[in-house]
Amino acid sequence: MRRRNGMAGAFTLTELIVVVAIIVLLMSLVMVAAKQALVQARVAGCFSNQRQIAFAYANYANDNTVAFVSPRTSASDFTGTLTNTCGSFPIVINNGNTNSDSYHSWTASYGANLIGNRERSTALTKGRLFPYMGDEKLYRSPLEPERDRLRSYSINGFVGVTVPTDAVGMVSGWHQWFCAKGVTPVMWRTTHLARIPQPSRTLCSLTEDDSEGFNYNNEGWVIDPRTPGDIAFLYDNNPVASTGWSGWIDWPALWDPKHLTYSYVDGSTESYALQKPALVSEIEGPPGAGFGHWYAEPNYNGFRRDWYHFRERLAPGIIPALPVKFTPGG
Repeated sequence: MRRRNGMAGAFTLTELIVVVAIIVLLMSLVMVAAKQALVQARVAGCFSNQRQIAFAYANYANDNTVAFVSPRTSASDFTGTLTNTCGSFPIVINNGNTNSDSYHSWTASYGANLIGNRERSTALTKGRLFPYMGDEKLYRSPLEPERDRLRSYSINGFVGVTVPTDAVGMVSGWHQWFCAKGVTPVMWRTTHLARIPQPSRTLCSLTEDDSEGFNYNNEGWVIDPRTPGDIAFLYDNNPVASTGWSGWIDWPALWDPKHLTYSYVDGSTESYALQKPALVSEIEGPPGAGFGHWYAEPNYNGFRRDWYHFRERLAPGIIPALPVKFTPGG
């Protein structure tokens, strides 16, 4: 800096550039820190909501002979008798009452509680868990990017059910596989707390973005627990109906691949970061690709880590565990 008449003069161009660069660097660091703080605050809010869901789930059971609310959003469509290697047994859900208003669904997402493919607030307030939740805001994650959707969460479709998922399309293909793996109908019933072998490792709720024709998370959240080698058990060995291994049926909301949030039956919460970030673009696909549901994740380096992570949390102690170094192939 030059001096004239003993007084400080103007900065040189180099000095100005250095000062501006320092200011820009500091601003960028502040912005990054602020963004990270905002994400962490939203994740914390999501955890809080899901703890409330898990506690409501448990409190409902305490008030109803330790029977869980259903993960479905409307009445079960399954009736009849299953016949497999375990034997034949009738499926009686909700005492045979398939009327949605009489069903123990955690939300009431059907009929007049929907407008088009969107939930009205009554879908939440008329659900069986609302008396234990008390606030519609708890159904929406702070991570949810869509402004007009009321609910961000789904309940694990393997918990609170008489048969896996209580849905015809799933049960018709899975009950044979369960029996072949030594899991009997008595074992797969998760209607009561005592039937959950590992509540601290069993998914209760998670964020879901159901974008395939629905603006709300229809029914419970499920993925295919079988491996590609188990496709012979698809649809009761019916080669006409068989479409091969699907892997992902539903998937966690992929709004932030580093923070996939969920709760466990015991009320604890956890966040998971995708091991394969490219899974986001593969599942969502380019416009019109129609990936989404029933997405068969390719085999990467001998391991489908993300599918495996959630598969092991569907119903641990009931669904046969896979080796840690499991290589599904395909």
